[in-house]
Amino acid sequence: MTAMLIVITLILSFYLTSTLMNNVKDEMNHHLTYTQAIFVDQEDYENHIDAVLFKELSKNEILISPTLDLKEHPLDFKFYHADKQEYVTISRYYEPKKLYYTITRNITHVSSLIANIYIMMLGLILLGVIFILLYSSHLSKKLMAPLQKLTEKFSAMHENLLDKINTNQLPTEFVGLADSINLLITKVSTSINYRKELYIGTAHELKTPLAVMRLKNQITLMKYKKQDKIKETLDQNIESIDTLNAMIHNLLEYGRAEGAQFEQPQRLNLITLMMKKCEEFELLAHSQGRDFIYHFSVPHFRINVQSLLFMQIFQNFVQNALKFTPKGSLVSLNTRMDLNNFIIEITDEGEGIDEEKDFFAPFKRSLESTGAGLGLFLAQNAAESMGVNIALKNRNDSSGAIASIAFPLNRFLLKD
Repeated sequence: MTAMLIVITLILSFYLTSTLMNNVKDEMNHHLTYTQAIFVDQEDYENHIDAVLFKELSKNEILISPTLDLKEHPLDFKFYHADKQEYVTISRYYEPKKLYYTITRNITHVSSLIANIYIMMLGLILLGVIFILLYSSHLSKKLMAPLQKLTEKFSAMHENLLDKINTNQLPTEFVGLADSINLLITKVSTSINYRKELYIGTAHELKTPLAVMRLKNQITLMKYKKQDKIKETLDQNIESIDTLNAMIHNLLEYGRAEGAQFEQPQRLNLITLMMKKCEEFELLAHSQGRDFIYHFSVPHFRINVQSLLFMQIFQNFVQNALKFTPKGSLVSLNTRMDLNNFIIEITDEGEGIDEEKDFFAPFKRSLESTGAGLGLFLAQNAAESMGVNIALKNRNDSSGAIASIAFPLNRFLLKD
């Protein structure tokens, strides 16, 4: 602000002084032109004009002569000092009369006015600097109070005490900052709650197959005879072990997803990335007796994206669609755009979902599912990290479900 004040003041000062001096030059040129047109020599001029009175009134002195010392009176404006006064002079040769016309003007009062302008502007600069310093001091004191409150609030926070900031107690300038911090607190709280649910649910879910395995093994040991067939019991043990391995696999996927959140986004064509995976899913679907088709409404959609997180969501949706679609049925993938989003939709021909259930919560699964119920939970976690919106709903035209991934255009297209 200080620099801007100085620059504006200097520009204004130069403009005023330049305007004053240009007015003086224009007036002298006007007098000189008038004199050339009216008077034929110095005698004619003095007979018609009271030179002394004219000099006193206009500060101008006219000299008409057939010769002129051009070193002392050049044919241009010349500024000089004499007897503590400041003068400006200009001479002009008038060819029709073969005469030199010279006009000299005392500009001491103009120079004094210009000096006063600079002094006044300097005073304005000093007053402006003092005002800026005082206002900055007042503003810093005003800003430090809410910053101190925010600092104390953060110092008292830990993972079990994540209270949001009360924006009603803050100045208007800090409401936006407080809202952003509150949003961050919400995300941290959600992440912590997800992890707590995950660990508690994992412990609970792991106990059941382990208890079954232990009980079956105890019964086998108690009743085992050489002639007995224990294939059924062992098969059940293997099934429980497979369930346990699936849970452990999902836990490992969750750990990988946590690490993928720190992956640097790369600029790539999302259509090309999906097309490569769709070719693989097409082969997988055919091997399972199902059909898989895909259609992209736009050939290019270049964005900055964390590819590992995106593929975790994308693969989960397509694999679920293939899993719950009966043999001989179709899974389709389409892309479209609305005013705000680029949308990917995976449509299946299965039984659909119970929309009252939150399938994005950990260990939530349908009755037909044999998984651990962590896939969609991990997909939701990846979506929140990327900044995309995912959804799962039933079809309106027939049985089946639609899984969608929406990329907000204002976030992904404006990011370089």
